[in-house]
Amino acid sequence: MNKPAAPILLRILFAGLMAATVADVCRVLYQWATGFPPANWSVSGRWFLNVLSGQLYVPGIATAPALPHELFAGHAAYYTIAMIFAAAYLIGLAFLARRPSLANGLAFGLATIPFPFLVQMPLMGMGIFAIDTATPGLIMLRTLVHHSSFGIGLALGALLADSLFRRRS
Repeated sequence: MNKPAAPILLRILFAGLMAATVADVCRVLYQWATGFPPANWSVSGRWFLNVLSGQLYVPGIATAPALPHELFAGHAAYYTIAMIFAAAYLIGLAFLARRPSLANGLAFGLATIPFPFLVQMPLMGMGIFAIDTATPGLIMLRTLVHHSSFGIGLALGALLADSLFRRRS
């Protein structure tokens, strides 16, 4: 197998940022197609801030009291997780002696779906598979769109980093 052109940290940065960007674009397209409301990063930040203070389970996170800097915390958590997933994807590929591809990026993205369905949503008081919400089907579909497009973005970002680095050397 050919050695990747870009150093691992550059590949992680490109892959993580590209994954988040592709996922955000696809989520906006999903919102446009379905009329589903946009992601509320304040609510995500509220949950992550509660987790950091030791409270994993927050029933009814959307109606829980607002916390200072929760919007920033939501965005920071999102991009931190993007970088962690990018590192896991690229290290996993290196371990398996594989190159990034749309297929393995999509497979990785789909493999991350159990976390929101079985961990994050229940801990936010939404129930497993968001069953305790008014629109579980739309939430599950949005999660599928988000995670699959995120995985494809991981592959695109890693391939872009290698392409750009190769051109400059």
